[in-house]
Amino acid sequence: MTTASTQQVQSPSALADPTVGFRRRAGAVALPLAFAFQLACNAIYAWASTSSGLSDTGTAEETLRFYGMFPNALVASTVLAAVGVLVMIPGLLTALKVLRPAKPRLALWAVGLMIAGYACYLGIVLTNFDGAALAQVAQSHPDAPLAAVLDTAQSTPYFAPFFVLFVIGNLVGTLLLGLGVMLSGILPRYAGALIMCWTVGHVINIAGGGELFAVAGGALEIAGLTVVAAAAMRTSDAEWAARG
Repeated sequence: MTTASTQQVQSPSALADPTVGFRRRAGAVALPLAFAFQLACNAIYAWASTSSGLSDTGTAEETLRFYGMFPNALVASTVLAAVGVLVMIPGLLTALKVLRPAKPRLALWAVGLMIAGYACYLGIVLTNFDGAALAQVAQSHPDAPLAAVLDTAQSTPYFAPFFVLFVIGNLVGTLLLGLGVMLSGILPRYAGALIMCWTVGHVINIAGGGELFAVAGGALEIAGLTVVAAAAMRTSDAEWAARG
């Protein structure tokens, strides 16, 4: 009996997860890095849209002209956006752990909405490859009804719920994350305000203020998220593991 009992007792080091430190540090790096990818994507898009006066949010014909003028730049921005979403998932889960002791419910809502919204965004942004391909074909076949094809693809009603969820996660989720940081009492209030600048800047952009407001808002958001990431870096492995 004594031998069996002794074999069942394990040292704390044996019970510890050896990946805790790696996951904590990797997630902390991923948090601002993911949004830096998004910022690069937005900066390229802002440059192309501002210099041409075109966008991919208008008619299908305008979208094809837009992609025809900047095929490589817009494909590059699409790749940056997609990579950013993938890196964002572990990053946001790290932010959730940072805020869990102070604002567990608010942090869960914020991060849950953001991950769901950006997952939808991943599917949405990958359709840019189709737009770029159609624009390339349009240059060699100007009489082909490619704009009608793009219009039909984008007007499907099955697309709408995913777009709405993306908007909610992108704007409302980010706002809630910033609010959680501000109310946490464990992080500087200015960090939460900086995170919320993305929502403010993007709304100003949508209202007609211009793409540069979205770029500026994204840069300020990264500054706020860097503060959250630094808090994760300062947390001990034992405390990180205890947070679940």
